[in-house]
Amino acid sequence: MSDTEIMETPNFDGDDKLTESQVIPFKDVPDSVRSDVPSGDQPVSVIGESLHFKGELSAGEDLIIEGTVEGTINQGKCCLTLRPKGTILANVNATKIFVEGTVEGDLHATVSVTVRKSGVVTGNIVAPTVGLEEGATFNGSIEMRSPTK
Repeated sequence: MSDTEIMETPNFDGDDKLTESQVIPFKDVPDSVRSDVPSGDQPVSVIGESLHFKGELSAGEDLIIEGTVEGTINQGKCCLTLRPKGTILANVNATKIFVEGTVEGDLHATVSVTVRKSGVVTGNIVAPTVGLEEGATFNGSIEMRSPTK
């Protein structure tokens, strides 16, 4: 199911509970993206599918990229999520990085980098925790170390 498809709400009678197949896991999505109501202390910025940004991008909030970014990305203590149609032609620094699209550049994270099955990364990854889902494409090196080293 794609992110843009609409799911039908199951009908419940009385005390019925969701089955495991009805629950959609959001374990790796930032809290600010998960919440239905925007939280004042966790803002999120989105670079839309039709946008092409060129230069140095810095943000003090979580960032979702659906378009194209060329240059450098410095997210500081924030999370970066690259959606399936998104492209990054840049080196990235962030706390957590989730890749579902295409990256050409190095990824540096202080917590983790996760490359999902739709993700394509050509570059090096430096992070304490690295996850590559089955089906992901990766060409580069991985260095797992704490951010202080």
